[in-house]
Amino acid sequence: MPVRIVTTVLTAASSYDLTTLANIKDDLAIPTTDTSSDTTLARFITEQSALVAEYCNRVFPIETIKDVIYPDRDPYPYQVTGVLSELQLSRWPLVAVTSVTDTVAVGMTNTLVAGTDFVIDAAHGWLTKIDPNTGYVTDWSPDQYTAQYTAGYFTPGTTNPPADLEMAVLRLVTARFKARGRDPFLRSQGEPGVGQEQYWIGALPGQTGPFPPDIAAVLEKYRVPLAT
Repeated sequence: MPVRIVTTVLTAASSYDLTTLANIKDDLAIPTTDTSSDTTLARFITEQSALVAEYCNRVFPIETIKDVIYPDRDPYPYQVTGVLSELQLSRWPLVAVTSVTDTVAVGMTNTLVAGTDFVIDAAHGWLTKIDPNTGYVTDWSPDQYTAQYTAGYFTPGTTNPPADLEMAVLRLVTARFKARGRDPFLRSQGEPGVGQEQYWIGALPGQTGPFPPDIAAVLEKYRVPLAT
């Protein structure tokens, strides 16, 4: 059954970077006392983190969110078109669900209780309704629901992103930094008796998106399909 969700960020993350300056300097073997590239590296971290988030269609840091969920109904006389097997929240994994309310009519709202009225699948962002009389799984009526919760993978400055996700961003930033200043169209460069350099131009073999295949493979499990 189609639904519409209006999402409001109640508490935004302090940063959306998916790695730290200290970690990228460690990968590049730049001494912590050398600050000459800090501004450039910080910019690359922010840019590559944003590119990864856009590719994955999601926000990775933990934020506090409010979703207002509207199951679709027919036009007048507003007949109900079906029920929902789960309430799919707009962000996941879930950290905590603060409140869920069911607006059955204008001015008539019921507060639902986790463990009594619904159970939480934190990994998928699902709320599954429980029949309070039988304790068994049932469907959600096509009412208006409001959920307030926190969701995401890490808290910037406190906890770390998933290791594979951060590794992908580190590799992207490293490649960007090491390519700084060179001609992006250079295909071959040689000096008799000294050596020769060649660079890939455009996509790598097997690349179909903005990232090399090995990076895309890491990001695939985090990618949220867009609704069509």
